[in-house]
Amino acid sequence: MKNEQIKNGGKREKSLEKKTLAIGHRLYPYVKNRLHVLENHGILPINMYKPSEIIDDVILDIYEAQVREDIDQHALQILMFGKSYHKIVDLAEREKWHKQNISTKLILEEELKQMEEKFTVDGGFDFILNEELDDISYHQNDEGHSLLDSEDVQHNILSLFELKDSNLMKASEVKQTFEMLYKLLPIQTSNVVDLYVLGKLNLKDISTILETDIVEVKRIVHFVKENFKKQID
Repeated sequence: MKNEQIKNGGKREKSLEKKTLAIGHRLYPYVKNRLHVLENHGILPINMYKPSEIIDDVILDIYEAQVREDIDQHALQILMFGKSYHKIVDLAEREKWHKQNISTKLILEEELKQMEEKFTVDGGFDFILNEELDDISYHQNDEGHSLLDSEDVQHNILSLFELKDSNLMKASEVKQTFEMLYKLLPIQTSNVVDLYVLGKLNLKDISTILETDIVEVKRIVHFVKENFKKQID
């Protein structure tokens, strides 16, 4: 009887391990891009933190918290994305000193300072653009990193913006416009976009992860969507 219980317990543990590893695979693009964004903002030192290390910490937290082996896959996914988000936020808080010592050669940092008057503080979402992005000529060399390298991501962007033309994101002008707009977004606004297009999460799940009202998430998505459409019309 005891051996049977041990055997069954081992099966449940393997089931949890299988689920955490599967979700960890989905977490990777999101965590990787959030670190990249914080590096571009001068908040994190370049290449100091690895997405795999953060995800390993999240999985370790799951086991240390003794999460039930039979936890629903969706609930575990929300839990792991939430933990990843908060670990990245905590990391940014700890590394704020670095931003004070970063070189002004980072063009993105300078451009965001120049655009400060276009942002207004809004609850827990840092800043929301309160003017149309009339000048979309801003561009920064991002060392080849692009959200649009994946066709899967392109599809998710079309879904987020409710665009029906499946070939739209294949046009170089449209891709460039999105990349420019994305780089202009404040950190928390781009985080919502990343959770949707990289994390493949719906708006309700995103609001749960960010611990905010879904109305606020919808408002941010609406802002990004409308400004993107204006630029490609």
